[in-house]
Amino acid sequence: MKFNILNSSVIELNTDSICIPYYKNNKKNSDLNSVNNLIDKLIDELDTKKQISSDIGAITNIYTMNKLKSKQLILIGMGEEKELNYENIRKASGSLGRFLNNMKNNSSSIIISGAGNNNLEFNKTVNAISQGLILGTYKYDKFKTNKKPNTLERIDLINTQDNTPLGTSYNFEEIINESESINLVRNLINEPPNYMNPSELENVAKDIVKNSDLELTILNVKEMEDLGMEVILGVGQGSKNDPKMIIINYDGDKENKNNNIAIIGKGITFDSGGLNLKPGMSMRTMKTDMSGSAIVLGVMKAIAYQKPKKNVMGILAIAENMPGGNAQRPGDVVRAMNGKTIEIGNTDAEGRLVLSDALSYAVDKGINNIIDIATLTGAISIALGNEYTGLFGNDQEFINKFLISAKSTGEKFWQLPVDENYSKLYKNSIADIENIGGRDAGAITGAMIIGEFAGNASWIHLDIASTITSQKDVGYNPKGPTGVSVRTILNLLKN
Repeated sequence: MKFNILNSSVIELNTDSICIPYYKNNKKNSDLNSVNNLIDKLIDELDTKKQISSDIGAITNIYTMNKLKSKQLILIGMGEEKELNYENIRKASGSLGRFLNNMKNNSSSIIISGAGNNNLEFNKTVNAISQGLILGTYKYDKFKTNKKPNTLERIDLINTQDNTPLGTSYNFEEIINESESINLVRNLINEPPNYMNPSELENVAKDIVKNSDLELTILNVKEMEDLGMEVILGVGQGSKNDPKMIIINYDGDKENKNNNIAIIGKGITFDSGGLNLKPGMSMRTMKTDMSGSAIVLGVMKAIAYQKPKKNVMGILAIAENMPGGNAQRPGDVVRAMNGKTIEIGNTDAEGRLVLSDALSYAVDKGINNIIDIATLTGAISIALGNEYTGLFGNDQEFINKFLISAKSTGEKFWQLPVDENYSKLYKNSIADIENIGGRDAGAITGAMIIGEFAGNASWIHLDIASTITSQKDVGYNPKGPTGVSVRTILNLLKN
């Protein structure tokens, strides 16, 4: 998709469609008024009949009957103008992009006059529009025999007013790169599990580091054995596909090695539950259990372009959790890289297991700040539904920085408690800890078990189990994987 910022009057626009924001209470700007007059006040007529919605992302499609050069006039609902923000702009743009593709538009003009109004910055508004369009038009059709490719190729962002910044030198490349990184995450999560195994994730990592400032390290079974990573090895021992740990390093601040952070992702390429086998319906979507690692790859891909002044270590803890004659058993005891022992209470609580060795590795390498991302618990959806991602951590200052970053991206996170009193739920008489804590506070105990391996590092855990997929088209998230947290993490690294 190609973007341009142009100065033009509405009457001169000659794209397939013209899109104009439409606010609650029918507050018309000069662009809407001039178009209304050109099409014989049809907008007034439709508004009187209550056939136009101002709900965010709502579409009203009007055929111009040759009154304009463009065949379609599209009013895009934006809600209350005084409540307009970048996230709502992004959502509306995502809905608009899908509609334009469905209508087989090749080009469209979007009126952005006054984009710097309402205390919104011009560049950030353009970013939100562009990103919403790219993310909203995402589709995964790799295995479709009759593909329906996106038709939308060109977007002209139109300023009709002299007092708005021209933006002719605006660089779209960074927002395109960031959006493509999120769509990479979506692609990886969508891949069928017979294609997306640990070796394939390794291939993706190799492609990402190619011709970049990133450095790649692959820990195979022998290397992990040498490092004492019994825990991740135990999770993967029932599968014919060997587990791996993939490390991608970016040195953005070589003068200050302590200015560092590790982004760690759970990468269970398929989770059958192991010997504690999942029910059929619960197993159906378990190709998505590698979403945390997909997010790490998306973040590292974007970092290679954005080049933040930060030393970043991306770690993918990858395994396939399968039953079999060699599979891990309930009651087994394994030792993590940091020496802590874990009794396996349930083989289907494997995410915290692979992450324990990944966090131990990061701490051993001198990492001061850690963010781990995992589709960890079903309990988080009971607690928060699919609106907020669960957030846990051991350093409130670090958490506050993350939440500030999230607020500016529009992604929603909710902090849950990490209280030492919960630890009694997973303390164990056989080993140091058990990998389950019982029915109570499941999301909290799952997070705290991971936190046992954070050492002295500032640590955040994101439980994305209920937010990594959308059950329907919503704003810039088409049905399927969302890529949640990529934008917030990148914003944190930049700022």
